[in-house]
Amino acid sequence: MTARDSSTTGLDLRDRVDALTGLRFLAAASILVSHTIAWTAPFTSRNPISSSIAVIGVYGMPLFFVLSGFVIHYNYGALFRERSWRFATAEFFIARFARLYPLYLFCVVVGVISDFMVNWLHDYLADFFKVVVTSLTMTQSWFYIIVVNHRLLLENGFGLGWSVSTEWFFYCCYVVFVFALFRLRTPYATMLAIVIVSLAVFLVLDVAEVHRADIIDLARRCVTDDSALTDKDYGFHRWLFYYSPYVRVLEFVLGCLTAQLYMLLAGRPVDAVERRWGSVALWAALAVLVLIGASEAISTTDPLLDRYIRFFNLNFGPAVPLATVIFCVSRYDSAVGRLLAAPALVALGEISYSIYAVHTWTLRAFLRPAVEFNLANGIEALIRIPVAVVFSIIMASATYRLIEMPCRRYLRRRLSAHLQAWRERQQRRNALSGAAAG
Repeated sequence: MTARDSSTTGLDLRDRVDALTGLRFLAAASILVSHTIAWTAPFTSRNPISSSIAVIGVYGMPLFFVLSGFVIHYNYGALFRERSWRFATAEFFIARFARLYPLYLFCVVVGVISDFMVNWLHDYLADFFKVVVTSLTMTQSWFYIIVVNHRLLLENGFGLGWSVSTEWFFYCCYVVFVFALFRLRTPYATMLAIVIVSLAVFLVLDVAEVHRADIIDLARRCVTDDSALTDKDYGFHRWLFYYSPYVRVLEFVLGCLTAQLYMLLAGRPVDAVERRWGSVALWAALAVLVLIGASEAISTTDPLLDRYIRFFNLNFGPAVPLATVIFCVSRYDSAVGRLLAAPALVALGEISYSIYAVHTWTLRAFLRPAVEFNLANGIEALIRIPVAVVFSIIMASATYRLIEMPCRRYLRRRLSAHLQAWRERQQRRNALSGAAAG
């Protein structure tokens, strides 16, 4: 985030930035812990440990995507407002490419090697090149393609890279729709846009779920190998509404709108009435998030209602309360914001991308077959899970310092130098053109 006078908001700038960094860690922790429970401590029977997966994991990706929209617009909105579109777009993509690609590429290479994908070259050459090309271009989540063993294209190699691919799509969209955000010049207009967009998204998703069978039938006409179309994990429905960027971009847009509202209000003092309503909104949003987690873990007596709950929790369901939390901890001083700004959470938030990326490899050391749930195995799982989590965080700290940060600085420096040289050439060319015209 950029420096800004924070005296009007009642929350120090550093705390405001740190609170969002702490939230970023909570997003990564949600995914890390849910994957750790599912992958390293499976049981053959229902138990409280396995049941907690749904509660913990439901928040991770929506929080990542909404928070990404907020931070991206807050950090880069002024860039597109003040500079030409060409130079702003180039600078934006340099910054985001340097942020994401080095660690991502490392994980892709490790994934291709560790999964022995070279074995595909003999019998599945076309599938191999599909995975490699889309992985290198960060577009694997953009397409519903079934490859070897009837698995989704994006599940191979670096499977967690699908979210990076989806995030990259968000950036491609942002450089276009950022100008629509600038047209929202008042807090009232922005709040109205947030309400309209949120209601429209829920309505469209509701219609889509009603016509689930029709959507799958339409996909069946376009996909040659339809054996996986209705699969729970690799089916077209799950890809479209969970993995694909075409639905998840709506969470990113909501984050951008929330940032626009925050920036429009940043220069206004926070009076007692607004502070009180902000506190109510924050705690109400947290209560809704608790209910969302509970609804994911506990089934009702109505199978149709359960289906809709699971469907909306795949993507946009938690987005509105999450956006509310992000706005409130950014604008208002609160116990929640101060907790999120705790030094330990901030330090972990700084390495959150590494935590997300590397845990797919670190957890492999703790894999075990599913066993019967009993007292001994339950205690063992309660030891195994935190040890695996701590080990993953330690390794993430190493990749952050050895790969992520050094490569980010190097790429930013080199690519920015090329951009500056290009800008200077353009200025000289324009100056010569102007002189010749004069």
